Amino acid sequence: MNIKMNFLNLARQLLPPHKRQPVRMKLLHGFFAPLHSLFETFDQWRSDSRMMVNVNSQIKVFEGYLRKKYNEPISIKIITYNNGLLLVGLGIEGKTMWPEIGLETESMKAVPLENEIRDKFDGVDFIVYIPAGININLIDAEIQKYKQVLTTYKIVQQ
Repeated sequence: MNIKMNFLNLARQLLPPHKRQPVRMKLLHGFFAPLHSLFETFDQWRSDSRMMVNVNSQIKVFEGYLRKKYNEPISIKIITYNNGLLLVGLGIEGKTMWPEIGLETESMKAVPLENEIRDKFDGVDFIVYIPAGININLIDAEIQKYKQVLTTYKIVQQ
């Protein structure tokens, strides 16, 4: 729940209608101005604290954390390794995807060769792409703090 306080409106509502003269309203606005700036600082701290509590090693959560912390809404990306093989499940699971066999290329699913995708990752589990203006050592420290044990990564600065 993110409530933004409007102290100017609060001051107006707390006064009875017959006492809402311009001089009094300006005086009350002057009294509430420091409280408004203090609440803005608190609201930023509250937002950052909630974000820090919810950060974990999940890709989208961690990517969102890095984007918000370094003010890069699009240019920080985390790509994970996916072998691209077919999803073939048991019949009792209800989720089976059998490969199409035939000569029609539109209906056939592309299946990569062995280690074809793994070569792009060069033996790591995920790659973090960052823009040129960000310090690699800071990103490395953040990744070390939140990544799972025995997970390997590579940082690519573009």
